[in-house]
Amino acid sequence: MESARRALETLMTWPGLSTAPATCGTGTAVLADGVQIVHFHTAHQADLYLGRPAVERLSEELGHSTAVRLVAGSGWVTVLLDGDSDADLVVTLASVARQAGAPRPGRTGDGACNQGHVSIITLEQAA
Repeated sequence: MESARRALETLMTWPGLSTAPATCGTGTAVLADGVQIVHFHTAHQADLYLGRPAVERLSEELGHSTAVRLVAGSGWVTVLLDGDSDADLVVTLASVARQAGAPRPGRTGDGACNQGHVSIITLEQAA
């Protein structure tokens, strides 16, 4: 939980951000002006709403990160948290998420986060 906790604690120092239960039913959400922009689902996974235009614009750069998972057609990006650099990536992408505004449920892929579309196997599960 160290990476997720570190990222969440950093985000909570930003003005205008708050927390609430994630609307998908799993984990803690970070809200900007009442809009959920980040979901910390587990100690190892966070979803950030960047919006489809930003995901498409940044997809090549995001694809270079081994921590990032993209779901086709989604405005959400999943970051696998396994260290300080991944926590830093979540914080960096949160600034993009903050600019993206509210997810638009009427547009395919924008309303629901990636929870359930990305599977993470921890070392404990693999053993």
